[in-house]
Amino acid sequence: MPRVHPQSFDEEAAKAGVTTRVPAGVQSIRVRRIVGSAGKADKVGMDFLPVAAGPAQAGYRAIYKRMQAGETLPPIAVYQLGNRYFVIDGHTRVAAAKALGVEFIDADVTEALPRKEGDANLTFYARREFEQATGLEGIRLTSADAYPLLLRHLEGYRLYLQQSRGREVSLREASAIWRRSQYLPTLREIRRRKLPAFVGKGTAGDVYVAILKAWAADDSPPVSLREMLDRWDTQLRESQSTVTRARRKVSDIVDASLPKALTGVSTARSNAVDDQDVDAELTTLHGED
Repeated sequence: MPRVHPQSFDEEAAKAGVTTRVPAGVQSIRVRRIVGSAGKADKVGMDFLPVAAGPAQAGYRAIYKRMQAGETLPPIAVYQLGNRYFVIDGHTRVAAAKALGVEFIDADVTEALPRKEGDANLTFYARREFEQATGLEGIRLTSADAYPLLLRHLEGYRLYLQQSRGREVSLREASAIWRRSQYLPTLREIRRRKLPAFVGKGTAGDVYVAILKAWAADDSPPVSLREMLDRWDTQLRESQSTVTRARRKVSDIVDASLPKALTGVSTARSNAVDDQDVDAELTTLHGED
């Protein structure tokens, strides 16, 4: 049965073991990550409008028209719990934003922080520190120790960019370029090949980090990340059953028969073009003309 009310902050905070609330100031947040309410979860529907008729319905229509006309409204107030937001004040503005397909909305954010214990909470804090250092969101890893490893990798990538470009490059600048040019293409390839982590049920990001670990531990002559991914794929195939290998072989044949435009990540771009992209991106990130 589909949900009829958004998530309750009190219930979710209790599950997470929230012990601290820290003001984080006014920020622009993604509307689709607003999933619940603090205090009105049982009084509003999934569209964040009141279930019972009343003055809020008329207020909604007025706010909808103002937002549709491009008027800037006061920030809403929310709790942030992980990557989810719960409305404290501004349910009607959220309802209008969702109805209009608005992507971002200004919000006065208070972070709800859980206890620093248990795998899930420790991973939450590791991800939070990683996001604060790099400015990246959406890097989903399932173990706390994976984030510091990825952060060291990004620091190495920053030094590489700095030396190759002959200019200062901040960690946040390097992280933005790495995400576009390294992480996302590799992630798409991991998902296309359906490569799982060797241990447990991990995300595609976990597979990326596992490949990084294998890359760092490899004593053979230096290879590219793509070559390391190919080795990982080969190891996985060798460990699979005959039936699974046969199924993957059929899948590979089907993939090979598809037009190149459908594979997305199989066409390599020239280094010269990528260098131009990196230089242009650094210029933009620096705010230069």
